[in-house]
Amino acid sequence: MGIKGKKTILGTASAELVEKKSRFLAAAFHAETDAECAALAAAERVKYRDARHVCFAYITDGGRTVRMSDDGEPSGTAGVPILDLLQKRGLVDCLVCVTRWFGGILLGAPGLVRAYSGAAKSALDAASPAVYAEVSLLTCVCGYSDYERLRNFLERSGAWDLKAQFAAEVTLTLLCDAEHAETLCSSVFDRTAGRISLSLLETRAELRPL
Repeated sequence: MGIKGKKTILGTASAELVEKKSRFLAAAFHAETDAECAALAAAERVKYRDARHVCFAYITDGGRTVRMSDDGEPSGTAGVPILDLLQKRGLVDCLVCVTRWFGGILLGAPGLVRAYSGAAKSALDAASPAVYAEVSLLTCVCGYSDYERLRNFLERSGAWDLKAQFAAEVTLTLLCDAEHAETLCSSVFDRTAGRISLSLLETRAELRPL
C-alpha cells in the first residue's frame, strides 16, 4: 500500500499567536479527502466571519492532493509557509487553517511568513501524531474446545480486535500487522495440527498513534 508508513495527525488541535496586535489562530485537522478539507476550511470562514483572512494548506488522499490559499494575503506569505511545514514534517491527510484578525500594523512579507508558519507549527506541535500501518484482517473457524486456547495464543502473538460469533462452531475474526500475518497463519496451523487455518479477508491501512 502506498500510504503505509506515512505520518499524519489524529483529530484536531489549535494554537494562537499574536504578532504586532494581529491575532493568528491556527487549527490543524486530520482530513482524508479534498472535499473534507474544503468543507472544513469553509466552516472556519463561517465561524470567524469577523476575521480578515482564513489561509490554509493541506495534503490529502494519502499525499496525492496538495492545495493552499493565501486568502488575500500577499502571494506566498501564508499558504506557502503552511504547506512547507506540512511537507517538511512528511504529513499527509492533514489540513492547517490559520485565521488572522488584523491588528492595524503591517507586518511585511517576512513578518507574515513568520507569523503564519509559527502559528501553524504550534498547532501541529499540539496535535497527536499518528502513522498509517498496514494491517491484515483474518478469520478462522474452530470448535468450542479449541476456542479459549486459540484466543489466548492469538492475543499473545500480537493480534487484536478479536471478535467471536458463536454457532455450531466459533467463527473468529482478528487484526494483525500485515508483515506478521503469514507467520501467524503458519503458527496456528502447526499448533493445531492442521485442524484450524487462518484465512486472509483483506489488507488495509489503519491509523496508529505514535
